Amino acid sequence: MPTLELLHTLTHPNSAYAVAFSPDGKLLATASLDNTLKNWDVASGKELARLSGHGDGVCGVAFSLDGKKLYSASMDKTVRVWDVASGGVEATHGGHGAYIESFAISADGTTVATGSHDKSVRVIAADSGSLKGTLVGHADAVFAVALSPDGKRAASGSNDGTLRLWDVASGKGRTVANNDGVPQAVIFLNDGKSVVSGGNEGLIEFWNFATGERFQTFEGHQGMVKSLAISADDRWLVSGGTDGTVRLWNVELGKQIASVAAHKNNIYGVAIAPHKKQLASASFDRSIKVWAIRD
Repeated sequence: MPTLELLHTLTHPNSAYAVAFSPDGKLLATASLDNTLKNWDVASGKELARLSGHGDGVCGVAFSLDGKKLYSASMDKTVRVWDVASGGVEATHGGHGAYIESFAISADGTTVATGSHDKSVRVIAADSGSLKGTLVGHADAVFAVALSPDGKRAASGSNDGTLRLWDVASGKGRTVANNDGVPQAVIFLNDGKSVVSGGNEGLIEFWNFATGERFQTFEGHQGMVKSLAISADDRWLVSGGTDGTVRLWNVELGKQIASVAAHKNNIYGVAIAPHKKQLASASFDRSIKVWAIRD
């Protein structure tokens, strides 16, 4: 069974909300309520750059497929595109009527989605920022958003207590029945056919996108599941919760294979490195921790 060994503890002066590995696994990007992003060297834990420019807390971050750009979403209602080498801003995209709460990028790197307190999801082209779709139907803030690998479908969880599945081009969505509690985190598996949600009942639920039926449930967190990440081969799922634990699950076996008491407070972001040798967790306690996955 794998174990999780602490490699580095990184910090922001305010709560850390999101974390992402670069495609080669050498860099780690972190986003914080201090209005900044930071880039770190994974091997040494050294801070390489601090990216400033957002006017409010940063709630989402992701690298482009070539690792040369960084995408960020902020409570200042904007998405920014950064040049990793220079730290400069290449583009700023707006459009929401209230602050952004959630962020996602498609696995193919073409599409970005943001969920907002204006109750909508905006889907834009990653390269140009052009609008691909506005998804409207939730009755409250959108706490979680995810995109299928090709960016053509979306899933969203709202404070209205619903999980919704969407076709981006048409803007049509439907509510999943029998969802347990408010979805706080949501992701697509890389097979493009399945959606995973985590909520305030401490459950992690797997849904068939086509039918909306739940086909698997993981239990273990003592409190809300706030963050989820999946390995590229769909075999390992990582979760973080308000119980301060990071948990590693084997999707094929349907069971937890590692757990660690990682933080003193809510874990708002988790990520797994492309080579599956490290995990990262970002917490309200202002720390980001990098974990080695030991066999």
